[in-house]
Amino acid sequence: MIDVHTCILPQIKDGPKNKDEFLEMANILVKEGVTKVVVTPLCDGKVSSWKANVDLANDWLQTSSLSLTVLPGQKVIASNHMTLFSQDFYSMTINESGKYMLLQVPEDMGIEVLETIAYELQLKGIVPVLNEPESHPLFLDNPAHLYKLVKNGAVVQLSAQSILGGNGSKFKKAAYQFIDHGLAHVIASGVNRENYQQYGLQKAYSAVSKKYGNSKLYHFIENAEAIANGNAVYKTEPERIKKQKLLGIF
Repeated sequence: MIDVHTCILPQIKDGPKNKDEFLEMANILVKEGVTKVVVTPLCDGKVSSWKANVDLANDWLQTSSLSLTVLPGQKVIASNHMTLFSQDFYSMTINESGKYMLLQVPEDMGIEVLETIAYELQLKGIVPVLNEPESHPLFLDNPAHLYKLVKNGAVVQLSAQSILGGNGSKFKKAAYQFIDHGLAHVIASGVNRENYQQYGLQKAYSAVSKKYGNSKLYHFIENAEAIANGNAVYKTEPERIKKQKLLGIF
């Protein structure tokens, strides 16, 4: 099992403060069945400042005989000032595959700007992975925005806690609506040092399996692996969501 969005990188904001805490977090994930994690520190343009931490984390795992591998990644804040021709762009993608970029959409960003960013990323062969849109007002207020982005090639990453209801009933409802309408492709934990004791990816997978069956579950699991490896994800044809249905007005 691969988790494509985690804050497990040691000595980085929201991550473990030291080796012991890192290994404790890693041990819990291994017991949950996780074999690989993509670490996704918030992109600040200073790739070299944390890349050494990935090697350090893997060294600690190897010497501790924990069967977990840390893969590099970043959570990139979408911005109309993004340097789309930066030489560091490759290293901003998940596992440095040059294929997928985890994209956090600011709350005040307009859809036109986001669509332009997504389009220009794809011109460079990079697929935007929208980080937890089920909790974003842009998509809650107008789910047609998400439909258009997915229709045009974007991938959607849901939060495991949203699936489980840990982020609130509104976000849980939206997450399931997105799944129902082919607007969700991968689930990840976003686990950090504050919540790792309640690690929820396996529980979220169980909830999906119970509601939709194993076929849908395998698609989510396989898509996580595909994203980590830079391969094509499985998608169904997206469907539009009626605004009043998403907001629970019948």
